[in-house]
Amino acid sequence: MERIRFNKDWTFKNDITGGDEIKVTLPHDAMQTEKRLQNMKNGAAAGFFPGGRYVYLKNFYAPHEWDGKCILIEFEGIYQNSSVYVNGKYIGGWIYGYTGFVLELSEQLNYGEDNEIRVIADNTRTPNSRWYTGSGIYRNVNLYVGNKNHIAVDGIQVTTKSIDPAVICVKTEIEATEDCDVTIKVYDGDTLVASSVGLNAKLTIKDEKLWSDESPHLYRVECNLVNNAGEVIDRQEIKTGIRLLAWSAEHGLEINNKSVKLRGGCIHHDNGILGSRAIDYAEERKVKILKDAGFNAIRSAHNPASKALLSACDKYGMYVMDEAFDQWQFMKVEYDYSIYFDEQHEADLCAMIRKDISHPSVIMYSIGNEIGDTGKQSGVEISRELARICHEEDNTRPVVNCINPVVSSMGGSKSKCTSLDEVNPYEETKNSQATASLLANIIVTVVPFIRKIMGKPEKVEKLLRPCFDELDIVGLNYAEDCYEPHHKHDPMRIMVGSETYPHSMAKRWPLIEKNSYLIGDFMWTAIDYLGEAGVGVPIYGTTRGGFNRPYPCVSAGCGVINLLGEMETEGYAANIAWGLYKKPYIAVRPVNHSGEKHFFGMWRDTDAISSWSFKGCEGRKAEIEVYSIGKYIELFQDGVSIGRKELVDTKACFETVYKQGELKAVSYDELGNVIAEETIKTAGKEDVIRVIPEKTELYADGEDVTFVLVKLTDHNGIVKLLEDRMVIVDVTGPAEIIAIGSREPITEERYMGNCFTTSNGTLGFYVRSTGEEGEAIISVSAEGIDTVEIRKIQCCTKRG
Repeated sequence: MERIRFNKDWTFKNDITGGDEIKVTLPHDAMQTEKRLQNMKNGAAAGFFPGGRYVYLKNFYAPHEWDGKCILIEFEGIYQNSSVYVNGKYIGGWIYGYTGFVLELSEQLNYGEDNEIRVIADNTRTPNSRWYTGSGIYRNVNLYVGNKNHIAVDGIQVTTKSIDPAVICVKTEIEATEDCDVTIKVYDGDTLVASSVGLNAKLTIKDEKLWSDESPHLYRVECNLVNNAGEVIDRQEIKTGIRLLAWSAEHGLEINNKSVKLRGGCIHHDNGILGSRAIDYAEERKVKILKDAGFNAIRSAHNPASKALLSACDKYGMYVMDEAFDQWQFMKVEYDYSIYFDEQHEADLCAMIRKDISHPSVIMYSIGNEIGDTGKQSGVEISRELARICHEEDNTRPVVNCINPVVSSMGGSKSKCTSLDEVNPYEETKNSQATASLLANIIVTVVPFIRKIMGKPEKVEKLLRPCFDELDIVGLNYAEDCYEPHHKHDPMRIMVGSETYPHSMAKRWPLIEKNSYLIGDFMWTAIDYLGEAGVGVPIYGTTRGGFNRPYPCVSAGCGVINLLGEMETEGYAANIAWGLYKKPYIAVRPVNHSGEKHFFGMWRDTDAISSWSFKGCEGRKAEIEVYSIGKYIELFQDGVSIGRKELVDTKACFETVYKQGELKAVSYDELGNVIAEETIKTAGKEDVIRVIPEKTELYADGEDVTFVLVKLTDHNGIVKLLEDRMVIVDVTGPAEIIAIGSREPITEERYMGNCFTTSNGTLGFYVRSTGEEGEAIISVSAEGIDTVEIRKIQCCTKRG
């Protein structure tokens, strides 16, 4: 079937607050259009954004040639409780906000006329999540036009049977009312390497090029639907890779017969200042940033990933743990998925697997995250049921459940709410912050006590062994104390650190490398995200604090990569622990806060940043952290040694008095030989705006996007750390700004518009083509800086 991208020329309206319809291009995040409310019931979990009910409309012409054909529409993700109408008639919808669905339009269209499609996304029943969800049609929409006899959407399923020789299984699902056959062709680039006939075929690939994180080679599989007359009546193709999975306690996780350790990070589905919009470019950008940052695996916490993200993981070589649910029957917040779980879980789990099965990047299915049900008999039965579904739909991948023994010990209860309740999403409450983080605050309180029993396998095994036994791999959240004692209790069990603290990587990683039954680690979190406001945001002037931070905190502030995609200190520390980063990394705690009490919380261990530019802080104490491989580190200030120290878990700390100049760190091995050195310097007096677009050519299709970074620096490119100011961006020509913001987690500024205040001297914005060809000009100016730098973006020939 012909796939037509159906993202442009929609209108959008808030069905509750009213107002004019506005023209939008999908993917779109309706939640970003809402005014944040300080005491809203959604609270810190959603970054103080309310939910709502939203109407999307699109008028389109259905030509006469479509009459008699099959017309399908695919929504890759709508948050949530969607209803779809064509020419006023309801044709279907979907409850879960993270799985896609396909509907047929053929019988409802008026051919040779204009038609209207209306979509209602009802996100009024809040709170329904522990993080920022976004609202509306936030993933791609596709229209399919083809023969009544056709290959189903996502109807090609490719799995690897063996690699010696390389044999792949291709299963083709068709919708046909007459006898048809399928011919299959496999291409490496433009070279045909294998072919076969049949709905279920096995093909041998000679001189195979295997897919892995180190060599993500992709083949193109083309399936043709052929009728009795020998005519090709439908064609569909996908890109996929040849890779074989195996797992055991003896050999760990094997990919293509090679043991692999997962350097993983958890990610939420939002794209920072874009909100929840799953724009193809943004999803690919996220994966590329993660790969460049040393990760070889991601966990889609805590919901199924988008198609665009998985395609990017295939392209760059990123292993994926795709996760289905954050709740089963026990609730975490009032209107979460638990009220739909019994009725919907099978359809949603199957939809996730159907989406994933041909992606070589997906290496395991997670059936849950920190599920309280797992400590109950009902949880054992659900574990068995979900694992059965996974194995029946796809027996080539292991099933994991990400279990937090603390949560399992606490259990839970079913929600008293229903899917029929009428809820005012703008309702405010004095207890807004606590509502969103009640469970988390309980966990934080009891963790010191519970942790004492985690290393005693008898207690945890008695509670959780029945659920463990239903899994191929046991995921453990914040439970590294369980690894070794539980291995002794059950030597055949395979474990993965499914959620861990980044700052203890240097202690954990040697244990993971040493033991085959530990297949890897997924830190919380790889990239900062909206919602769970402030769990990693430092507080100064006190040594105490809660789980969240109050309004106007908008993001978690705990990513080793910030909202703009820049790696921060804990990311470099992890890379050093992994052995990937070979130079010393110098980080300085904010000198403007030196001497102050501080509280970091559980998801942050340092506020240090790699800078020696603290204007106005001369004479104050400076606390310096140096991370490195090797045995010793020596720190020099303006050429004079401050001292040489032994590295403990890859880290050494120094103190000095701040003054403008230079810091240099030198790393040494056990024999005192120099390994490497690194230097940071104070920025000069001059003020320069540096504008750095990630790409300077856009397709003139109205959908292509690029990201532009803006830094306030001196002439040498050194960022002016404490000299933040408002930046104004103007774009003229065939492009437009679609989001602007900084890394700052505490702000009342909106990501919509053309201006924002820098944070640590930096901000960023996204630019999208408008559909016309030509040259777009970006002009950037800042308060007190005369320099304006202009970069040209070429909007060129349309795709395809």
